[in-house]
Amino acid sequence: MEKKLKVEVSEMFMAKTSVDDCHFGIIKRGKDEKGNPYVFSRIRMPDGLLCAREDNQKILGENLDKMCVMVLKKGIPNDTNVSSEIFRSKFFHN
Repeated sequence: MEKKLKVEVSEMFMAKTSVDDCHFGIIKRGKDEKGNPYVFSRIRMPDGLLCAREDNQKILGENLDKMCVMVLKKGIPNDTNVSSEIFRSKFFHN
């Protein structure tokens, strides 16, 4: 009996805050409960993860660029007062 390899294929995605400051993450594609396609991205930040989901990949990219600027250049979220713990990880709300 031949062993099957377990391989997970992920697309890489890049968000940028400036020409010299780029951050890489993954993209996963899926379908919602109605069968509509969506893209999901997760980018590792210095203090956690930046996650986003959108129906359109171009809009997702634009939103991730803006979120990276807000987190890395403007210091959002530095207010730790509003958060939830999910699966033993702290999630900040803005």
